[in-house]
Amino acid sequence: MMRCNQGMAVMLLLGGLLGCASAPLPPKELIGARKGYARARAGAAAELAPADLQGAREALERAERAFAEGRELAEARDLAYLAERRAQLAEALGRTAAMERQRGAALQAYGELQLALRRRRPPPAGPVDPAEPGKPPDKPPARARAAERSLMILNRR
Repeated sequence: MMRCNQGMAVMLLLGGLLGCASAPLPPKELIGARKGYARARAGAAAELAPADLQGAREALERAERAFAEGRELAEARDLAYLAERRAQLAEALGRTAAMERQRGAALQAYGELQLALRRRRPPPAGPVDPAEPGKPPDKPPARARAAERSLMILNRR
């Protein structure tokens, strides 16, 4: 009788544990997709690539639904994989757009500096070709500062 009670207790204990563990863990692809989307949303994609971020969110929602509805695990994994890639794309496009902004600002600052240096520069000394009155002389002055020389070289290109 004692042995039967122990066996029954073990069965009840195992049944209880299995009942608690019945909710399956999400696949690693879904966890990765969640992390990738969170990273993209926290980065430049939220501001500079919102349409791509929206696509990544929708793909993640499809993967979450497939997993929650208990569909084929392979389908949930595939959808999660696609969601993670869309999040990575949105993140990359956001970073690219941010870098393009920085590049544009740097080019604008360079142009402004170049214009300021031209205004400060005295008129060219020496012979000037009458056919090209705005063209600077072929060689920079010997005492020109390094920055001015490099600007003069860039202007000729």
